[in-house]
Amino acid sequence: MSERMTPSAEAARALRDVERRRDQARASEQESRWVSVVFGVAIFAQMAAPDFVGDDVRSWISMALAVLSLVYMVMLRTPRGGALLGRPTRVRREEISPRFIRLAQLVMVAVAVICFLATRFLPHGPFPYTGTVVGAVIGATLILFGRNLQRALNSLAFRGDGKDGLGGATYGSR
Repeated sequence: MSERMTPSAEAARALRDVERRRDQARASEQESRWVSVVFGVAIFAQMAAPDFVGDDVRSWISMALAVLSLVYMVMLRTPRGGALLGRPTRVRREEISPRFIRLAQLVMVAVAVICFLATRFLPHGPFPYTGTVVGAVIGATLILFGRNLQRALNSLAFRGDGKDGLGGATYGSR
């Protein structure tokens, strides 16, 4: 005699399956380690190059970093690029907390304003090799703690205070 599952047991199993897939999708929203290393090295190079080569290299380094960022954004939008970056799936926009989106936009504007003001009004080097030291700290932080920082941001982004919360399996593959 074969055992038949009761409707409540079947529903519980389906809910566990949905939760497991949700956790898999959230876990896949982390970059590969090499992405943090590449951007950490790029930021260090951008900050340190003027100290060693001169101010003439700033435009070339900035252009290279802009191209790297553009390639990264294009890769995020394509299935193969996402897989190379270590992101086989993508969480739908509705799953991200609206409060997190507003806060992230506010932080981006604040960082842009601070960077603009710092480049216009602060002296270019209170001591020799300032850019190298700052670049080393920022690059090392990104390389060493990038995944932890991303995990923390993801936990804030996926909090259930959106329109629908986190109910339902709304994760789609790329």
